[in-house]
Amino acid sequence: MKNRANDLYGSSFQGRLLKDYNAQTYWFSANIKSFFPKSKLPDWLNLSIGYGADGMYGGYENIAYSKTDGSVTFDRRDIKRYRQWYLAPDVDLTKIKTKSKLLKSVFSALNVLKFPTPALEFSNGRFKLKPIAF
Repeated sequence: MKNRANDLYGSSFQGRLLKDYNAQTYWFSANIKSFFPKSKLPDWLNLSIGYGADGMYGGYENIAYSKTDGSVTFDRRDIKRYRQWYLAPDVDLTKIKTKSKLLKSVFSALNVLKFPTPALEFSNGRFKLKPIAF
């Protein structure tokens, strides 16, 4: 498996960061107070929907063929490929009040990342609670 992962994603941190879809989750985060302005919820509280996948060891299926003779070089069709959907709270760091210009800059830069929180995952027709998702 390690050799196949290296073939697909590369062995460098940068390559894996960009190519390893099994380790990526894409998030859409919306500020709850924008929809309910009179609520007493904190300004920084968001609700996020995430999308990810797991079990992907090939472009369309978990099998690979030699480029030279077409023989099978990797066959893990026994590993199920599946989608993952998430629902989780999130933090809009730019809504945290501070007078510090440095902190405002740091919060703004970090705000592109999903704040680690528990999440409800839906995959393979089942729900499960993840203690931390980001």
